[in-house]
Amino acid sequence: MQRDDIATLVCQCHTLGAAADFAHEPSSYPSTADGSWGTYGGHGTGAGAGGVGAGASMGTGELEQHQAARDERKARRQASNRESARRARARRRGQLDELSSRVAALRAANARLAVELNRVAAALAREARENARLSAEAGALRERLAVAEAAAAAAVDREASGKGDAGDEAAAEATVD
Repeated sequence: MQRDDIATLVCQCHTLGAAADFAHEPSSYPSTADGSWGTYGGHGTGAGAGGVGAGASMGTGELEQHQAARDERKARRQASNRESARRARARRRGQLDELSSRVAALRAANARLAVELNRVAAALAREARENARLSAEAGALRERLAVAEAAAAAAVDREASGKGDAGDEAAAEATVD
């Protein structure tokens, strides 16, 4: 292999992450600044010593197998991620459906409670009016009772003093009504 072919393979391995698997082996690469060769990873002797680095000693078939294994792992990982994302979307969709049904149920309950509240408020207003009417009637009755009691007490006082006559009793009964 020529120098450029080796450098291309090493760079491909590095960009695909294969260089991490071979970090214990030195591999060579060309320096872009001056075109000279150096050692990748700072290990042992590389092509800079005149030979081809150990990282480049992999045959093309082995490199392709290694790349195929990486691609297969990547494809499995992507499929797993897609399935996980699909499950997460389905879970969120289920949660959204559940929350939507809860919202609908709560709105229906809220509407029922509002109707009930209006009904109770109307009943309370009717009861308050009835209570006010009965309180006024009770006040009028107390007043009439007080007048009747005062007239009866006056009549008893007159009889006790001996001055009472039938005309006064009729006048007292007339004021009570």
